[in-house]
Amino acid sequence: MRTSAGQRDLVTVRDVEPASVSKRAAAGRQALIARLVADRSGSVAMLFGLMLIPLAAVVGLAIDFGRAYTVNSHTQAALDAAALAAGRVAQVEKVNTLTKAEAAANAYFDQAKPTNVVASTMTFTPSSDNTEFTVTATSWVKTPFLGVLHALFKNAGPSGAPAGCQSNRFSCVTLTTTATAALKVGGGGGSNVEVALMLDVTGSMCDPCTKITDLKAAAKDLIDIVVWDDQSEHTSKVALAPFAEAVNVGTTLAPLVRGVPIVNTSSTAESFTTTSVLNDPTKQPTKQWIKYSKASGRGTKTWVVSSKCVTERVGPQAFTDAPPTVAFVGKGYFGTNATTSCGVANHSDPEVNLIVPLTNDKTLLKSRIDKLATGGSTAGHLGTAWAWYLLSPSWGYLFPPGSQPAPYADLSVLGAGNMPKLRKIAVLMTDGEYNINYCKGVEALNSNQTPDIKCNSENGKSLAQATSLCTAIKNAKIEVFTVGFQVNSTARDFLKNCATDASHYYDATTGDALKAAFRDIALKISSLRLTH
Repeated sequence: MRTSAGQRDLVTVRDVEPASVSKRAAAGRQALIARLVADRSGSVAMLFGLMLIPLAAVVGLAIDFGRAYTVNSHTQAALDAAALAAGRVAQVEKVNTLTKAEAAANAYFDQAKPTNVVASTMTFTPSSDNTEFTVTATSWVKTPFLGVLHALFKNAGPSGAPAGCQSNRFSCVTLTTTATAALKVGGGGGSNVEVALMLDVTGSMCDPCTKITDLKAAAKDLIDIVVWDDQSEHTSKVALAPFAEAVNVGTTLAPLVRGVPIVNTSSTAESFTTTSVLNDPTKQPTKQWIKYSKASGRGTKTWVVSSKCVTERVGPQAFTDAPPTVAFVGKGYFGTNATTSCGVANHSDPEVNLIVPLTNDKTLLKSRIDKLATGGSTAGHLGTAWAWYLLSPSWGYLFPPGSQPAPYADLSVLGAGNMPKLRKIAVLMTDGEYNINYCKGVEALNSNQTPDIKCNSENGKSLAQATSLCTAIKNAKIEVFTVGFQVNSTARDFLKNCATDASHYYDATTGDALKAAFRDIALKISSLRLTH
């Protein structure tokens, strides 16, 4: 029993002893934890160590995505340039248009695209009617910080990825950027456009005759760009105002704008003599003896009112666009054999140098431009006035319904895209200093040419009259472009002041420069819009 009791006691002691030890151990751990909690030394370092990894990840991702954002912005700018380049080519190229437009877009993108990328490619997509051009770029940008995720997920890059992005899905990010350029009628899509071209067809435009050839090409190029084929949404029309010594308005319009003359011919013939005789017939047009009944050193000439040519208006309405019902323009009296020429070599074709009111008929406009013929002096103020009249709603009753200028009030009305409902634009081109003006329908005493009457122009010299007209045109909110073609300093200064501002004046010294000037004006009139 003792033994048993002793054993029981022993067993009891053995059973209790571990519990006691466990309690002491637990108490010790609690004390240790309490000391650790109470001890503040090293806590910041430990917390920083715990946060270092996520902080590094956040900073790394910010750097990666910042790089991607920069690339995206750079790519967008390159695409904008590419889309606009395609649109510009589409405006001016009529053969293989899409091929040339796509080539231009690729060239601009390759030059301007970002270089801090693994790869960047562009696709070109025209609309069905070739009026919108969309360019889309796919860029692959390195993301070294994001790439560490590859250690966790072991994902390969997508199919089609460039070599530097194939092994690790997270080593690159793919960016897709798009730009669309739309050809909009009316300089920004939202404006109707009316353009009047004043074209110099004086004798100096055939000295050499490549000058008139260059002008014809430049004017037709402008028409191709400005006059849009689809006129359903916005209209774009062009008028022509050729000029030399006078302006040819045609036999129908002439009596309506200048009235019917009381006397059609001078009452007496005027005799003349000269010290030389022209024996070479080929030289006669150059010397302008075509005005007279005989190309000899003496004879007579009779002044005859032109059946279709007009000169300057005088009186209070000299520098306004008041209609002829308020004040007639001037008659033009020219020598025998020049009654239909307005100082230009006589032509049997009545359409030669004839004004053309506003129209979107490109075939008609180009045909009339091809018929332009040179000769005579430079009454630039008359060309300036008629460029205005062809844009003036006050003169609209004289023209067919489709050629009547829109009201000035539309210039101040905003339409789609916050663009003006209407733009009126005068393009004034000359190759010389204005040098002839009129008194009673013939060359005045104060002209820079040999006078045919002993009285001065009531309005002053041609250049002074043109200056007053330019001011009035701009005051009517008409935009004025001026183009000087191999002009002297006097003409250059005038044209600069006549233009709306310095950016609206062009000084062309060669035929190519003249064509470039007209094209630049046309592109400014029919501007492109990025629609993205």
